[in-house]
Amino acid sequence: MVLCLSFGIALAASLVFIPVLRKLSLHLGLIDTPKADRWHKRPTPKIGGIGMFAAYVLALLATMAVAAPRNIPWALLGGSVLIFALGVVDDYKTLSPAAKLVGQIVAASLVVFFGRNLQFFSLEIFNVTFTFVWLIGITNAINLLDNMDGLAGGMALIAASMLSLMFWQIEAWNLLLISLALAGSALGFLFYNFPPASVFMGDSGSLFLGFTLAALSIAEAPRASNLLAVLGVPTLIFLLPILDTTMVTVTRILRGQSPAQGGRDHTSHRLIAFGLSERQTVLALYGVALASGIIGTLLESLDYNISLLLIPVLLIILTLLTAYLARIKVVERSVPAHPGRITRLVIGLTGRGRILEIALDFLIISVAYYLAFWLYLGFDADVLGLEIFVHALPLAFAGAYAAFFFFGIYTRVWQYVGLHDLPRFFGAALGAGILLGISARLLFSEPYPLSPVFLFGIFLFLGLAASRASFRLLDQAYVHRHVPPADQIATVLIFGADNRGVLALEWLGSQPETAFRVVGFLDSDPFKHGRQIQGVPVLGGLDKLESILDRHPAQGIIIPSEPLRENFQKSANSVEICRKRGVWLKQMEIRLDEIL
Repeated sequence: MVLCLSFGIALAASLVFIPVLRKLSLHLGLIDTPKADRWHKRPTPKIGGIGMFAAYVLALLATMAVAAPRNIPWALLGGSVLIFALGVVDDYKTLSPAAKLVGQIVAASLVVFFGRNLQFFSLEIFNVTFTFVWLIGITNAINLLDNMDGLAGGMALIAASMLSLMFWQIEAWNLLLISLALAGSALGFLFYNFPPASVFMGDSGSLFLGFTLAALSIAEAPRASNLLAVLGVPTLIFLLPILDTTMVTVTRILRGQSPAQGGRDHTSHRLIAFGLSERQTVLALYGVALASGIIGTLLESLDYNISLLLIPVLLIILTLLTAYLARIKVVERSVPAHPGRITRLVIGLTGRGRILEIALDFLIISVAYYLAFWLYLGFDADVLGLEIFVHALPLAFAGAYAAFFFFGIYTRVWQYVGLHDLPRFFGAALGAGILLGISARLLFSEPYPLSPVFLFGIFLFLGLAASRASFRLLDQAYVHRHVPPADQIATVLIFGADNRGVLALEWLGSQPETAFRVVGFLDSDPFKHGRQIQGVPVLGGLDKLESILDRHPAQGIIIPSEPLRENFQKSANSVEICRKRGVWLKQMEIRLDEIL
């Protein structure tokens, strides 16, 4: 009950401090003016970070005075104070990226040398280095995420809440005190920052929140003995900022730009371009962060086998979504005429090398192989079965990648995957299963079961098909979200329910700016009447044109080829009906014009 004071005092103080500081900021002219690489459109005070920090400190001091908790992580608190001071200076003096990095290293040093390091590697030097990377990386990830009203504050609130749940589960009361104070101050700030925002947090807020959350996430060693829990919990809690930072870094390097500069090319901006409103974008990202955070905090309490299933599936889904959003054009993508060494390297890895696809398939193969054995062994897994599972995993990777390259999986553009690619996916999955079965039978002294091989092939096929088709499905959703207003859309009929008519239907569907909505096909074949093609009904022939227009008022008829136009014009009655009703006729042409 005493610990709830931490949250309550921080919330109340934040609600009081921020509007007062906002008025002071307006009076002193300490505001963030709109810029070309920023999202906001009006001058806005950026004093929210100072208000959050003041509320956080007040809540800690008041609660410590009442509860007197043990083992206060002074190194973590000291680092937070240093990083906050760095952010205040940057807000009003604009530090260089190098100066900010030095300040972050100094703050991280307090945690690393007087606090706790990640214990993941056998050599301590690697643990120290990785801890530095984690603290500085998450700090800057939250800082980069502060690109839209309510986004960074909401993410910080969700992360602090998830950490609070985890600390409560493991009875780390000293850390729970800090995470609750952080959550309360962030929630109070959100009352003034949720779109449309009346105050920004500035770097003083985003750096403070990012560093404190990053340090809290590694402040307590997980109880689980598995290595997954060591990095799984903090990584899942901060999965969205990590993916956003990775996408922004790669796409900016590809454009020859510095990842440290500002820009309107984050996940949030791409969701706006996808068709969501600003509030819908923020709430959607809240949902993603909440889902991954819940899985992260429940990692130790869930069954380990289920955790191994949920985490890769979540990673695959979010990675696919991030990769798709990276394709949406929000800024110019031209590659510089003389790209630097790093830009050339990234272009090579993401282009001809298809490294990103290969890395994603690593997850897909892992999940497919795990699902196969999970179904085969169920909850009755014995030591022998688990040994076979682990020892054969490298064979599954080798067989799958060999089959993928043999069947040309990496020669296909995901955006244009269709039914004609399914045999290729089936062949690759079948080949992977056969290679796994043969190699396991030859290399293992114990007989290797065939059932998981068969299941591995099935799940691998489903994974390949689903991942490659995801871009096409998202493309359809993208097109549907960008249709013009209803009063600007012309309803049309297509004459000819054949390949030419379907081609016209697909082209119109992929071009939302044409502002046409197909309500039906016209065709003389009576066997097609009443049926549907891609959800569009075949309404009848020209002999029923007048009654069709009565039931389905159309503003125009599209004729997809010259021969079909001649057939239509032979029906003088049909042309006259269109003329009397004011229905226009247009012919769609696909032709080759000789240039040279």
